[in-house]
Amino acid sequence: MIKERIGNSAGEWNSEMTLVISGSAGRLGKVHARGKSMKRVLILILILVISTLASARDKKPKQPQPGPYVFTSKASAQTLKALIVQENLREGYTLDSDNQLQFRFSMPGQLPFMDSMFTITGICQGITTRKVWSYSLAELNGTTKIIVQPVWEYPDEDCKIQTREFIWSRPEELAAFQAMLDKAPISSAPAPTATPAVASPATAPPSTPTSATDQQQSMKQHAACLELAKTNPSIICK
Repeated sequence: MIKERIGNSAGEWNSEMTLVISGSAGRLGKVHARGKSMKRVLILILILVISTLASARDKKPKQPQPGPYVFTSKASAQTLKALIVQENLREGYTLDSDNQLQFRFSMPGQLPFMDSMFTITGICQGITTRKVWSYSLAELNGTTKIIVQPVWEYPDEDCKIQTREFIWSRPEELAAFQAMLDKAPISSAPAPTATPAVASPATAPPSTPTSATDQQQSMKQHAACLELAKTNPSIICK
């Protein structure tokens, strides 16, 4: 009896252990499946975040860059030069140098705060900080290319002139300059005019008919003209 009970108890214990183990395996399988699902979700979220950041980077406006700035126009170089000179003089700039299609303007100015922190001003007699605009024009195949380079000129601690590029950062000014170039008059080559030949007195035709034949021919032409004038009042016979 004892052996049977022990045997029965052992069998029951083994059966219970088997059930527990099988139940644990099922739960582990579920946990593993949930882990895979969560992994997929995290990957999708990561892809969305990366796509959003890339899209925001692409939509971010480009920062303006220092010159030179290049423009084009159909007008002649001389016409554009006259417009540029007029515009700079109107704004208070002084024409420093003029070498045909290469010229520059300047006016006294103050370096931006961040740049002026590393410079010494006011110790060099007769040398001041200036804002400079240089222009270079070139014609090719009916198009004029305009190169604009703005810089600061300032004295260093040894009173030697240094240059530093500055950014033409206002889009409205860039657009206005291009609009001025586009509105410049395009000069066309004048058509050659024929010089009337001056007849010598010996060969000059008489102003009035000198023969009876000429007089008759003139009368016929006048009569024909009058006939045409009857149907077309705009015809005037002389």
